Amino acid sequence: MPVVAPDAWLPVDVESLEPTADEVVRETGGNRLVVAGPGAGKTELLAQRACFLLQTGICRAPRRILAISFKRDAAKNLAERVERRCGNLARRFDSFTLDAFAKSLVDRFRGAIPEEWRPRSGYEVMPNPPGVDALRDWIDNAGVPAGEAPLDARRFSGPEVRRTFDSLAHGFRLPYLGASPTFAHLGQAWWREQLELEPGNPSLSFPMLNRLAAYLLRQNPKVRRALRSTYAFVFLDEFQDTTAAQYDLIRAAFSAADSRLTAVGDSKQRIMVWAGALADIFPKYETHFSAERRYLVRNYRSAPELVRMQHVIAQALEAGTPLASAAGGAEAGSCVLMEFRNPEEEAEVLATIIEDGIRNGNLRPRDFCILVRQRSGEMIPVLKAALESRGIRLRDESQLQDLLVEPAVKFILGALRLGTRIRDAEAWELLSEEVSAILGLYDEEDAVAVERKCRALIKHVRDCVAKGGAVSTLPGELLEIVGASAVKAAYRQYAMGSYLDEVVARLGETLSSTTATAEALRDAVDDLIGLDVVPAMTIHKSKGLEFHTVVFLGLEDSQWWAFANQAEEEKRGFFVAFSRASNRVYFTFCDVRDERWGRRAQQKSRINDLYGILQTAGVLTEDRRSQS
Repeated sequence: MPVVAPDAWLPVDVESLEPTADEVVRETGGNRLVVAGPGAGKTELLAQRACFLLQTGICRAPRRILAISFKRDAAKNLAERVERRCGNLARRFDSFTLDAFAKSLVDRFRGAIPEEWRPRSGYEVMPNPPGVDALRDWIDNAGVPAGEAPLDARRFSGPEVRRTFDSLAHGFRLPYLGASPTFAHLGQAWWREQLELEPGNPSLSFPMLNRLAAYLLRQNPKVRRALRSTYAFVFLDEFQDTTAAQYDLIRAAFSAADSRLTAVGDSKQRIMVWAGALADIFPKYETHFSAERRYLVRNYRSAPELVRMQHVIAQALEAGTPLASAAGGAEAGSCVLMEFRNPEEEAEVLATIIEDGIRNGNLRPRDFCILVRQRSGEMIPVLKAALESRGIRLRDESQLQDLLVEPAVKFILGALRLGTRIRDAEAWELLSEEVSAILGLYDEEDAVAVERKCRALIKHVRDCVAKGGAVSTLPGELLEIVGASAVKAAYRQYAMGSYLDEVVARLGETLSSTTATAEALRDAVDDLIGLDVVPAMTIHKSKGLEFHTVVFLGLEDSQWWAFANQAEEEKRGFFVAFSRASNRVYFTFCDVRDERWGRRAQQKSRINDLYGILQTAGVLTEDRRSQS
């Protein structure tokens, strides 16, 4: 592809960018912090910036661009946008989650880690921290240095035990410089124990891998220089959710480097403080990286009335937030709070609204989303039954989202789709693109080889269906056809350990359980990928997504039980929920709700602040009790 002069470069696949976004896209010197609210096009800004840097030759080969996101679907989305716009130039664009980036550094340069901190070959990633009781026992048995006050973890509450564990496991820079003697002793004892576990045992958590990767870079100037010489530009997406361990890695990798950093985020959408996100990450970054702050003010997602309401919520969170402007949309937008006597009445009204939108409003099931603050499995059954009686499926996606964005899953799902139907143009494009990426075959002369491999995958699925083969092992068999080694080479997150096998096995289990309730494998595949289903999820799982209509079930004290202790954090979650919608938002309240201990009366006094915000925004309240 010929190099484009910077002055002649134009945004790709979009008519224009707002002036500040266009300036950020074209900047070549200095570090930036771009603060952008919902629907401002943060991902699109990064994709356009990648195109500008690659197509103009400012990021000159062999140097590359590194993009770090905090969710796998966000990393995947950004990589796909750059590939669509830049073609083969996208080979020099690496998009990872920060955890995957940390793990790739540890795996690749494990031998350069000082021996006392070096994990064993074949170490496993710890999916979840030990239970509270196990941690209490461990802390009590670990002891403290002579002369230090003893720790009695049996007196700690569950949250106190968790906070203590987080501090000792990954709360300090390795090798615990600046930690108290007690925490240095406990932390180093924990690391010694995990590093010495035999291969095959979970040993290191992702926060620990972030700390270990940062230590590796600080201790090895050659590795650090190699990383910086590889990446001329670095993108940091959803930066407001950065934890202390992750920021330690970012600083170790790129502080005082000639790499140019562009961080994008929105502190009003910071809902991960409970998981360690730094509340002051923006000013820290501005200080440590001499970064200039820029604001984006357009909202390309939501209708004008919803943008106006979002600004009221934004002002309640951060006074002085710039007023966003709606960039388009045929509908004015609306938000309604509906009050019901019970979940049955609630379900009937909502099911009718969704059915009408699908039957008469030219909307698809996935244009709707059912959001809850927590416990989606308890909140949606009544609505699910009401929708099913109308021939509409509702699916809880909380457990599936992470699995479906795995690169290894994408090509398998493409093969399953094509193997269970006569034709599917979208699935063929997906499958051929994934197989090309895995095999490293991009040129036109390679097209025959790619097609041959794709047809082998499809044939295997059809043979399995014809012979009534085991569905649970089908994903693993498709992996064998492509080659596990090729997948590991294409995607670094699978390079070490058994993670690839675990992902494929989990897909097989999920497919098997879905097939048990479906009439045919095709129906199970459709259900798995979410075709023609209304998605349900928690607020945290909805980050980065958008829908025509958002229905938030349960604006009630019991759903927001943590509001009294972390009101600002909960308000940010409320803002995220509200801002997922492009056209309509419905909030609901029920006088009674089914909970794990039975049907209980609901209140809204603890979250009165949320109702006050809605009232200030002019949100209408409909009492549906009198209409029942």
